[in-house]
Amino acid sequence: MPRKLSHQRFRRKRRYGMFHLVVALIVGMLTGVLATYGFMKISLTPEEKESSIKTNLTGWIENARAATIPIVAVGSTDQGEFGVVCTLAVKIEPGDGYVYVGIDPTLVGFDFQDADRTAIKVAAKLAGYQLDADGVGLAGYDVKFIVVGPGERVRVEAIDGPSAGAATTIALLSVLENRKIKSGYAITGTIQEDGSIGPVGGVFHKAAAAAENGARVFLVPRGQSKVTVYERVVEQIFPGFSWVSYRPKIIDLNEYFAGYGLSVVEVSTIEEAASLMLE
Repeated sequence: MPRKLSHQRFRRKRRYGMFHLVVALIVGMLTGVLATYGFMKISLTPEEKESSIKTNLTGWIENARAATIPIVAVGSTDQGEFGVVCTLAVKIEPGDGYVYVGIDPTLVGFDFQDADRTAIKVAAKLAGYQLDADGVGLAGYDVKFIVVGPGERVRVEAIDGPSAGAATTIALLSVLENRKIKSGYAITGTIQEDGSIGPVGGVFHKAAAAAENGARVFLVPRGQSKVTVYERVVEQIFPGFSWVSYRPKIIDLNEYFAGYGLSVVEVSTIEEAASLMLE
């Protein structure tokens, strides 16, 4: 009997525990639903968030030695890749030679930050400024960069590389030489320490983004005003079966985007780019 009694008590405890477990699960699910609903109600849409960021960006550069420049990049969704336009802001202030990069890590990465350092070296040399002791920042000044995304639910891929180097250098030159960046201009390309502008990927998508966002002149690295794209070709072998292939096609960007009023200009050096983009 004691054994049986002990067994019954054990079973009662199990039932008691299972009951509370079920109740806890139900309460947890309801709490999660309510919390999610509440979060959804108070969360900003991407467009609202972007508008807020751009408003703050305007205040950030107001009454400062600063400039903004569009950065064309490649974004993607599950449906494919396309061009997007982000914004880079640069500001310099009296300081100890520090370089600050305020970024969304989903937009840019270490390659972008490395390109910033090269841009500082090139711009400082052209504008007649000295580098600090470690050769990274400007002597007597802090340099601050901010990148603002396109305000869409997309994955921005191309900024996580050095392709924004030329644009970054132009923006910094604009500040250091107190020259305004011309409206309607955009540029893509890497920046090398000798001031040369190197090739980048995704030029067709970037040109499309520049054209759709009102650019009149798009500067690209030498040899990249004509690009190769791959067209999807579907051939029906017999009913119910098709063969999909991708065929290369060379596109002249000036001809392709003529209807948008976009002129695509090749440049080899940052001096060439500055002569076209800076007033």
